[in-house]
Amino acid sequence: MKDTSKKTTAKVGPLKGIRALDKPRSMGDVAYDFLKQAIVKGDIPPGQRLIENQLSVQMEVSRVPVREAVKKLEQEGLVEKTGGRGFVVKGLTREEIEETLGIRALLESYAAYLATEHINDSIVKKLEDSIKAYRTAFENKGSTDKLMQLNTQFHEIIYKAAGSGKLYSLISSFRDAIHRYRRPLLECEHYAKVSLQDHEEMVKAMRRKDKKKVEELVRKHILRGMDIIIKELDAGKTV
Repeated sequence: MKDTSKKTTAKVGPLKGIRALDKPRSMGDVAYDFLKQAIVKGDIPPGQRLIENQLSVQMEVSRVPVREAVKKLEQEGLVEKTGGRGFVVKGLTREEIEETLGIRALLESYAAYLATEHINDSIVKKLEDSIKAYRTAFENKGSTDKLMQLNTQFHEIIYKAAGSGKLYSLISSFRDAIHRYRRPLLECEHYAKVSLQDHEEMVKAMRRKDKKKVEELVRKHILRGMDIIIKELDAGKTV
């Protein structure tokens, strides 16, 4: 028997949240990302002059994308114009240090509180393995880059163990700033050792499921680092 019913085709309108794809990234954007990461990681230290021609030669690009990149870095407050021509990498100010690390202390101590609620043997093992690797690197006089990598790894385990996507996103928005503070701290051998001891105390408290103690330890850990950086700044050192 022939089907005589009418078939209707639903009209498909524009889908919400869908937009035209971005065009290929410009060399200016690529140069910007490259330079920003070099500044954040400390490869280009505060006070370092950025010479357009030199950067162009080393990065093997024309001077136009370099100029675009440096302009964006200036807008973000990572570099500033010198008295004459050119730019220098900006150091951190006391206000920036207090604001950024104060916010970080609040966010990360809460993340540690939540992580302690969800703690299990698997998470503890990851944290202890990270501490062990850090201790080995420290005792063998490992590079600051290696200590930074392992320090970041330890805190990243806690962020993820907290189980809050929103909180993880907020902490991640400070990722570049946090990375920039870790270098001057871990270049200080005394603090690098204290950091290791702090991490060990955090894990002990997590094992006991003492959420308040872990929260307190993380907050003190970060604020101690803030005090050290401010003392360096007050002593006339560039950070």
